[in-house]
Amino acid sequence: MSQIVLLVAVSAVVLGAYAVLGVLWWARDRADREAVALVDGESVDPYHAVATADGDRGADRAAAAELLLAGLIRIEEDGQVSVTAEGADPARTPEHPVPAAVLVTLRGHARPHPLNWLYVDSEHCRRRDPFLRAEDAKRPRWPERDGDGVQIAAILVAASYAGWLAAQLMYVSGVFSGSAVEIVVGACAGLLTWMVFALVLHIVVMAVWPERRYRFAEYCRGLPPHPAEAALDAAQRQRLDQAMAYNPPREPDRWPLDTPGAF
Repeated sequence: MSQIVLLVAVSAVVLGAYAVLGVLWWARDRADREAVALVDGESVDPYHAVATADGDRGADRAAAAELLLAGLIRIEEDGQVSVTAEGADPARTPEHPVPAAVLVTLRGHARPHPLNWLYVDSEHCRRRDPFLRAEDAKRPRWPERDGDGVQIAAILVAASYAGWLAAQLMYVSGVFSGSAVEIVVGACAGLLTWMVFALVLHIVVMAVWPERRYRFAEYCRGLPPHPAEAALDAAQRQRLDQAMAYNPPREPDRWPLDTPGAF
């Protein structure tokens, strides 16, 4: 069998593998659509819907909106958040785990605290995340939890094909028929060639291959906004936006460039 015929045969096998993976992708996407079609919007927890569509910071924002409406927190002029006298009362802790976690975290700070920093607070995440992850587990076919095995298989096929092409190129060039030094040099050149081919094919696959769509997140984005956020008036919504965009003031430069002796 000539090298041209072998190349065509192996390429046909690779294309067949991608055809099979394409069918698997289509079947899984159809199953994802069917699973989401069975979801009842009223059964989706509003905080879980916001966290699914906008991330955990979105859930913190919705919780802050509920606490703000209840008078348990206030947003200071600089955008930081503090607990009110009513919010400091343990008896006023909300029953829902997400706003309760936000309120408990803010109670732990004696001074006003940035709301948009809560997502990096490990203790806050420890209080909030178990509920959201438990809600995640109730929803089938969640790609961020299950992964995308079909796309990984497509990448592995491309890497294998790149390795075969590199090996054939080295074989045709005859680098393995020389001395031991030439064989070692040829093996290194073959490895480098495989890496180049694999990188090019990987880029092609990532550009062409469709990623698994997060159908449940798309569904959540179509749901009505969180009730607490919908109940905010314009002024409260503006203050909440300010809190979520808070940046600490920059300290003045102790050694500005125009200061004598700065260098």
